[in-house]
Amino acid sequence: MTKKQKLLLFSMCYMVLFNAMNVTMMNVAIPEFRKVFTLTPSEVSWITAIFSLFNGIAAVVIGKMSDRYPIRHLFVIGIAIFMTGSLIGFMSPNYSFIIAARILQGIGGGTLPTLSLVAAARYYPEEKRGYALGMVFAMVSLGSAIGPMLGGFLTDSFGWGSLFLISFLSLITLPFYLKYAPKEEVKTGRRFDQVGAILFMLAITSLLMGINVTAWLFILAVVFFVLFVWQAQRVNEPFIKIAILKNVPFSLVLFMGLLNSIAYMAGIFILPLMLAEVNGLSTSLIGLVLFPGGVMTIILGSQIGLLIAKRGNRFMNQLSFICMTIVFLALSTFVGGSPIWISVLLIVVCLGFTANQSALTNRISEILQPNEAGTGTGLFTFMIFLGAAIGSALFSRFLELNSGQWNMLNESAHPSYSNAFILAAITVILAMVVLTLEKSVTKRQKMRVDDDSLKNRLNA
Repeated sequence: MTKKQKLLLFSMCYMVLFNAMNVTMMNVAIPEFRKVFTLTPSEVSWITAIFSLFNGIAAVVIGKMSDRYPIRHLFVIGIAIFMTGSLIGFMSPNYSFIIAARILQGIGGGTLPTLSLVAAARYYPEEKRGYALGMVFAMVSLGSAIGPMLGGFLTDSFGWGSLFLISFLSLITLPFYLKYAPKEEVKTGRRFDQVGAILFMLAITSLLMGINVTAWLFILAVVFFVLFVWQAQRVNEPFIKIAILKNVPFSLVLFMGLLNSIAYMAGIFILPLMLAEVNGLSTSLIGLVLFPGGVMTIILGSQIGLLIAKRGNRFMNQLSFICMTIVFLALSTFVGGSPIWISVLLIVVCLGFTANQSALTNRISEILQPNEAGTGTGLFTFMIFLGAAIGSALFSRFLELNSGQWNMLNESAHPSYSNAFILAAITVILAMVVLTLEKSVTKRQKMRVDDDSLKNRLNA
């Protein structure tokens, strides 16, 4: 790898780091935002949910646009939108401006990892491509790991505004990117389905608002989804090719990814609120409780990959789902217990989420044809973001309900947190049911193919 390629990769990875940090950094500050702006759990959840939602939408949109427009231009536009959101967030006088800032941060930040992955595949030779891709994924993991601790320190020391201000440090390597990023021309012959992209965004946003605002918006979400499908069928190059969803095992894998992400948000969103309200911890200490989960994910990430290669995707999914279910039930029982034990249990949740994500991504490459793998992986990535957004909205709404006491082993005066973790366990159990269904469908399809192959040989 040449010096120019190294500096280009370093500049991209450095900027990707700040988008990853903005996911977990803000989660730690959720109790502070709730106190400062006097918010309900549903209202404060939008600070994280809206960022994840637009991160996912931006990732899908920018991936399609990179097929036609120069990566260099799209990257600069993305970082500009990200910085605009950060500036608005830092200067925000009220909650509405915070939400507007998080939307812009989500749109701008969501372009950075996607474009970096496309650039790694496009700008680097095959023998160096794996290293470049690995570095981008490593920055995502590193940002997720250091985000809680940094977010807690900044919030306690300088206030929540510093969480937006710190993002401006991502501009340090922008000159290197502008200097070494290859210049490309706009490609002709491919049209971007703008109508499909808008309908897709409106459908997903309506779905999320239906959870957090009013159920009537679910009707609007259905209308937009129907229009989106209609648009996808009438154009030659749709925003998302609906035909790929007719592959039943692939659709079931997408659903498992969604459920896995929803359950994961129980740990990432609920725990900071619980540790602040029930355990009375400061923002810095909350960050320290969440920090080991991200660190252990980085340390054991390679071992997870080796275990998947040795035992298979479904084994890893089954093991991770079982472990996550047990841990969520334990967290339900230990509400108000030692933060040390909560931190240890969260490590298992983080490892389980990462292992499931890796195994499901690998499974997609087995299910789909090579020419569909890129689209399939993009859809799966979006489902992870969507699950994070739905999880924040769903569990925040649940915390506001008077759900009684589900876990008789828990003696805490805050049963809503205990019940929320039981709901997370139920979500994981549902994912296990989908895993069993996917295995059954795949087996029947294989038997059908084998039977057809045998008939053809007999007829020949």
